Amino acid sequence: MGLLQTNPFVTDRGSRYAVTAFPVDSAAAFRAGIKSLLKDKKFRAADHNIVAYRLRSDQGTITEYKNDGYQSPSKESGAGIMVLDLMRQKDTANWCIVVTRWYGGVHLGADRFKHVRNATLAMIGTILSR
Repeated sequence: MGLLQTNPFVTDRGSRYAVTAFPVDSAAAFRAGIKSLLKDKKFRAADHNIVAYRLRSDQGTITEYKNDGYQSPSKESGAGIMVLDLMRQKDTANWCIVVTRWYGGVHLGADRFKHVRNATLAMIGTILSR
């Protein structure tokens, strides 16, 4: 499975962000992709792994999933739906996008969502240009 990744995507006041994407055609492919990503200890230890995917079946039906911090000790409430909404707006399907944050000790306020948004949009651009 080929992971697309920008790491680091941005660093702000000690917090580091990365963005990863991988193709998915089923919930099983999603689980395998997450398992592959989390084999890397630094991603397992991240404070947040914000996840969303959209699957389009051969019949055109869409299945969606989002999580605000997939197995993280804390959640980024609302971040998962933001990633999913951006994927909807850009009609990105059969991909999973994971935005990872390692907390740097300083609260970023709304800037943390700006970084999640920018990372997601950059990755969508990469996906759509393929």
